[in-house]
Amino acid sequence: MKNGKNAVIAVLAVLVVVLGILLYLTNTDKGKLADTNTGLVAQVESLSGEKKDLESQVESLNGEKEDLEGQVESLNGEKEDLEGQVTSLKEEAAQTAEATKAELEATKAELDKAAEETTAAQAQLDEAVKAREEAEAALQAAQETSEVAQAVGDIDYATVFPSWNPDSEALKELVDFVAASVDESNAGYIAPADRVATFDMDGTIISEKAPIYIDSCLTMYRVLDDPTYSATEGERAAMQEMRDHAYATGENYTPETYTKNDLIASAFAGMTPAQFRAYVSEFADTVDAVGFTGMTYGESFYKPMLEVIDFLRANDYDVWMVSACEREVVRGIVERLGFSYDHVVGTDVVYAASGSEDALADEYNMGQDEQIVLGGPLEEVEVGKSGKPAAIAREIGKYPVLAFGNSSGDFSMLNYAEGNPDHKGMGVLVVCDDTVREYGSEEKAADFYDEVEQQDWTAISMANDWRTIYGDGVEKTGLPGAETASEEGSKAE
Repeated sequence: MKNGKNAVIAVLAVLVVVLGILLYLTNTDKGKLADTNTGLVAQVESLSGEKKDLESQVESLNGEKEDLEGQVESLNGEKEDLEGQVTSLKEEAAQTAEATKAELEATKAELDKAAEETTAAQAQLDEAVKAREEAEAALQAAQETSEVAQAVGDIDYATVFPSWNPDSEALKELVDFVAASVDESNAGYIAPADRVATFDMDGTIISEKAPIYIDSCLTMYRVLDDPTYSATEGERAAMQEMRDHAYATGENYTPETYTKNDLIASAFAGMTPAQFRAYVSEFADTVDAVGFTGMTYGESFYKPMLEVIDFLRANDYDVWMVSACEREVVRGIVERLGFSYDHVVGTDVVYAASGSEDALADEYNMGQDEQIVLGGPLEEVEVGKSGKPAAIAREIGKYPVLAFGNSSGDFSMLNYAEGNPDHKGMGVLVVCDDTVREYGSEEKAADFYDEVEQQDWTAISMANDWRTIYGDGVEKTGLPGAETASEEGSKAE
């Protein structure tokens, strides 16, 4: 019994232990289930929110679906309209094609007819072209004849020579000479290649009394007035002597110490030819001519002579400038008249390579970084008196048939033209006998007229042949020092 009781107790003890273990496990699972339940509740709530969102999206999509169905219905209606329009256009296109076909057939018939007419007209066109060529040839011949007739004397002098007096015999003689030279039927005809005309510059086409030669005025300005040039005391004294004499008498003067030719070389030494020409041009354009109002040196050309130059060029004359002045000075002055540099003959200042110093030219080779610059002084006036024909022969290679000058320095050139062995030449002397508009001298003029008669040249009188010399707005004022010189002369008497 006791053993059975103990067994029961043992069983009960085991049950108690098992029950305890089960109770522990139950409580533990209950906690886990509670946590799981809480998580599931949260998931359910989240899914409920997503469901509502999805239901809202579905509702929105259903609305969009209804809109799209409306658009599809509208597009179907437009499609039906377009199909109707396409059908209509096809019908119209078919009608147009038929009409176009008919028009093309009609046009083809017209073109065929036109082709036949064109073939017939081609012969007429060929004849018309031939007639036109003949007419152009006749017109050219008529123009040439007209030019000759114009030069003979039918020209409008008021238009071609507005600065001349219309009754000028000298002008008529010149025009007649040119007329004969361009008329192939005339014994005085000259081929264009031989129509060479040479002009002196100072006193022939430009003022030489403002107050003296323009190259002398340039040199005086450079030494006495140009602040960029530092002249020596000797240079300044020499040029002041020249200016005083020029301002008082209007005559050239050569100082004993420095001549103009010396100073052209020294005052412009180191300049390239282009720089020298630019300086001359600026001087001519900006400095007022002394003894006149209303013009610069670059405006002091004789208008009647410029008209002669234009007239000669219009008649195929090769016009050259031949002056005793330094060549680059002349180039800088007359380039505004259309003279190219190779048509200017003048006295040359010595040029040298910039690095040659005192070496002889044929013993020194210049480098690529060197330039040709003005060098030593003039040894002589190369293009004066008989030097002019020599220079013409050397640089032009032909006799002139026309030569224009104004002084004894040009006599040789005028005789060179008159003595042309191949053509009758003409020498023309411009005589400054106008004492009202210019600084003329009656005494010198008389001597020149005597020379003209002896040499059988043609004389142009400034006083009688020219309506104007410099144009409107230019007046002679008198030389700056003439009054003082006159007073000093009176005191000396």
